[in-house]
Amino acid sequence: VYAALDANADRLAGLLGEALSAAGVAHRVARAGNFLSVFFTEEPVSDFAAARASETFRFAPFFHALLDAGVYAPPSAFETWFVSSALDDDAFETIAAALPGAARAAAEARPS
Repeated sequence: VYAALDANADRLAGLLGEALSAAGVAHRVARAGNFLSVFFTEEPVSDFAAARASETFRFAPFFHALLDAGVYAPPSAFETWFVSSALDDDAFETIAAALPGAARAAAEARPS
């Protein structure tokens, strides 16, 4: 099951990175095994101070666009995405379809 989890995490991280790069959004997908987090920054994120320094204002529009498209991501910029072994091709198709709009929402976000 761990090999499947790692493969799903690789696939999800790839989809996230591709969509955000295509939208021109600076980001880092931090990984620890099959856990991952998305940070809106070009800088490495290895501690809470670096996470707080990222453009966290982009997360809410990103999250809500995913949610509106049926993808239930963590609701905070500081939470981990827990990847499931239950993710199948249909789930990844839903995620892949939702990500371009979510990435555009992140790109269009402005600090309040």
